[in-house]
Amino acid sequence: MKLQNRSEIVLYVSLAIASVLVVGCLVSDKDIYYTGIEDGTLKQIKPGETTRDWLLSMLGEPTEQSQTEEGTEILRYKCTKKQDNKFVLFPIIVSKEEKETEYTIVFEVKDGIVQRYRKES
Repeated sequence: MKLQNRSEIVLYVSLAIASVLVVGCLVSDKDIYYTGIEDGTLKQIKPGETTRDWLLSMLGEPTEQSQTEEGTEILRYKCTKKQDNKFVLFPIIVSKEEKETEYTIVFEVKDGIVQRYRKES
């Protein structure tokens, strides 16, 4: 009878150790960094209402500036979104992924008012 209890104890302890080793510790982390215009700022811009002066005060000088034959001013802002993903399943797997996306936000301004804007990849 004692031998059976001892076997059960060894079995339960072995299962507990195995489950800790299999499950381990899971850690996941995601960091996002922006250079340029963030989505929250873009949401504040209303075509037909937002002025060029407001745009420049919020975003600074554009990366590029040009003018069409019709007199529409084109303002380009180059932006970068960098995303760092880290995944650790201790003690087995460690993964790190870095992803960088570059894009340009283009504003069309006529008579000092933003007419429209778009995102170019």
